[in-house]
Amino acid sequence: MEVLLNTLTDEQRVETLNSVYKKGVTTPKDKLAFSADKLVYLKPFLSKLQAIDTADLGNRFMVRQVVDQLLQDIADDITVTSVRENVSVYKVAAEYGLSMLLPQYQEPMYLDKVA
Repeated sequence: MEVLLNTLTDEQRVETLNSVYKKGVTTPKDKLAFSADKLVYLKPFLSKLQAIDTADLGNRFMVRQVVDQLLQDIADDITVTSVRENVSVYKVAAEYGLSMLLPQYQEPMYLDKVA
């Protein structure tokens, strides 16, 4: 995941968080693929994220670390939920807008053919 997150631009990070938030608020709480407390945290976090001056390299680095950790936590939750519910991690990640992170979660082609 670290390698994938390192390839994301700041705009892609924010876009991914926005996508996760939008999907999260339109999904019933009991159907969320990640922790509901993260969803509650996302809205104020996204607002503050837009207000941060990322021109300062130190701020930009700290923001990236926080955003990357949050994305990692959400991706981990989605992975656990998908495995527990026996659904495709790839499909669930795509539904939440984590397309930038999908290469890690894409199941091998032979799994679809064996079933």
